[in-house]
Amino acid sequence: MADYKELFPMFVFDVTKQSEKLKNSVTDIQIKAQFSANVAANTEAFGVVISDKSLIFQSDGQKMRVEY
Repeated sequence: MADYKELFPMFVFDVTKQSEKLKNSVTDIQIKAQFSANVAANTEAFGVVISDKSLIFQSDGQKMRVEY
């Protein structure tokens, strides 16, 4: 379990507690991270978005956008 925590950390962001005005619009989410050491080559990050709307995500390898 300790190895999993060190090697594969997970971060969860719950954005359900937003005002009703924001719930009916597009929410722009940016995650920026700073590390105390260089990140190893070929490190990958994955995101899971759980939503009640049907969306298509398009990426150019650097940025991601949503197609409705």
